[in-house]
Amino acid sequence: MAFLVVIVTHWIYWWMNPRCEGKLPPGSMGLPVIGETLSFLATSNSIDTHSFLKERVERCGPLFKTSLAGRPVVVSSDPDFSYFVLQQEEKLVEMYYMDSFSTLVHWEDANLVGHAHKYIRQIILNHFGLVPLKNNLLSQLENAINHALHDWAKQPEVDAKAQIGAVIFNLTSKILMGYEPKKSKENLSENFDNLLDGFMRFPLYIPGTDFYRCIKVN
Repeated sequence: MAFLVVIVTHWIYWWMNPRCEGKLPPGSMGLPVIGETLSFLATSNSIDTHSFLKERVERCGPLFKTSLAGRPVVVSSDPDFSYFVLQQEEKLVEMYYMDSFSTLVHWEDANLVGHAHKYIRQIILNHFGLVPLKNNLLSQLENAINHALHDWAKQPEVDAKAQIGAVIFNLTSKILMGYEPKKSKENLSENFDNLLDGFMRFPLYIPGTDFYRCIKVN
C-alpha cells in the first residue's frame, strides 16, 4: 500500500512539474490527465477575450503553461514572442499539429511535413501576395462584395458574420480552384466550416460528435 502511495505521489508530482530542458513559464497543469481542458472548453458568451485566456494572462502574464486534452502546452498572448516563434520554424522550434488535424488531412505524421507547409504557403503568397493584391485582387474583392450586397438586399435578415466568411471563402476558392458556388452541387463554404469545427474537437469517432460529422464530410 505504501509503495502504491509513493508511485501515485511521484506520478502526480511528475504531472504537475513536467520535464523541460529550459525554464517553463508560470501556470498550472490542472488535474492529472484532463489538465485544464474543462475550463478551456467552457463556453463564453462574451465578445471579449475568452475567460480561460483572460484569467490566466492576468494571473501569470502573457506566457503561461497549462495542460489541454492530456498534453502539456505553453500558451502565448505576446505578439512579439509569437512572431519570434513563427520565424524560428525548423530552427529553434518544430511544427506540431493536433491529432484531430492529422486525422482530417490524412497525414500519418503531420509534424514532419515542414516542406509541405512551405510549399502551400508559397502557393498562397503567389495568389494573395502584394503583387496580386495590387494587380487584380482588390477589383475581384470589390465585385464579390457588390454581388453579395445585392443578394443580401433581397433577404429579410442576414447573418453578417457567416455571410462575410462565405464571401471571402468563395472568392478564395474561385482563385485557387476555379470554384463557382452557383454552379457547384456542393457547398464548399459549409463543408469548410465543418472542417474547422473538427479541428478544434477531440478526435472521437463517435456518431453525433462534431469530429464524426467532419470525417463524414471529409
